[in-house]
Amino acid sequence: MSLKQHKGKQKGVALFMTLLVVTIATLLATEIWFNNTIDISRQSNNRSAYQANHYANGMALWARDVLRIDYEETQAFDNRGEVWNQPIAGIQLEDAVLSGRLRAMDSKFNLNNLVINGAIDAPSLAYFERILKNLEMDLSLADKIIDWMDSDQLPMPQGAEDITYLSRSPSYRTAGQNFVHISELKLIDGVNEEIFQRLKSYVTVLPINSENPTKININLASSLLLKSLDDRISSKDALILYRDGNASNLTLDDFFRQDTIQYYNLDTEPLRKLISTQSRWYQAQVTVKMDNAVFQKYALIYRPGALSVIKQWSETSYH
Repeated sequence: MSLKQHKGKQKGVALFMTLLVVTIATLLATEIWFNNTIDISRQSNNRSAYQANHYANGMALWARDVLRIDYEETQAFDNRGEVWNQPIAGIQLEDAVLSGRLRAMDSKFNLNNLVINGAIDAPSLAYFERILKNLEMDLSLADKIIDWMDSDQLPMPQGAEDITYLSRSPSYRTAGQNFVHISELKLIDGVNEEIFQRLKSYVTVLPINSENPTKININLASSLLLKSLDDRISSKDALILYRDGNASNLTLDDFFRQDTIQYYNLDTEPLRKLISTQSRWYQAQVTVKMDNAVFQKYALIYRPGALSVIKQWSETSYH
């Protein structure tokens, strides 16, 4: 090898080593920058999430105060014309914009009414079956929902227990307890997305606080739920009771004094156990806009009297 060739080879090795060092340094610098960027973003997101939770808690206090004032003013009834039904939007803070609204949850049928203290509640089951009938849905859904909640593995006549769900992929078991969130309904055999979306407009999921079913506020119930109170109620009669969503019965006696109700002689003790003119359950929806992020939280609020209690928080709506 000539001296010239030897020097050329040395220069080539030196150039290769230089490029290798530069490449490694560039990779290290990029990794450090990337990690720092992630750390900064993570810290920023954590700070924003913490601040959003703080604002959500503050909005929940607002909701509870609104419900307290409403109860003190008109504790005998609740309807859509009251202050709790007025949303608030665009509250501008230094670093966020807040919005919120309250929704009465007992305007719908509570699925947990079907099984109370391990036993089927017959009036609630009959009511739910009428709802399914008026929605033109398969009545077997009632049996399947009961099997989902009861503690045994003995299927109802048209029900579904663990053996039905363990054959699926992925497999799972029945809950053996009351529903916690309306989204659980999607797990029930025979409930596809279309059925879920239709059904959830008329049903909800609320905790059972006693041995009695959760009552539906007839001032807030849809015409279909009013029609489902009895097989004899026609769609036309239900619309009369609904009053374009502006029903304002002060008491149950006022409701039962209506000509439509008296005609069918519906003033019975079983029905009185299922309906009310009051609302005890509400959802507070909170939206917090910070920088380019939007945070939403939902609080399930129980109001047995002037003072209300937040029972649950969720990232998704209970409604």
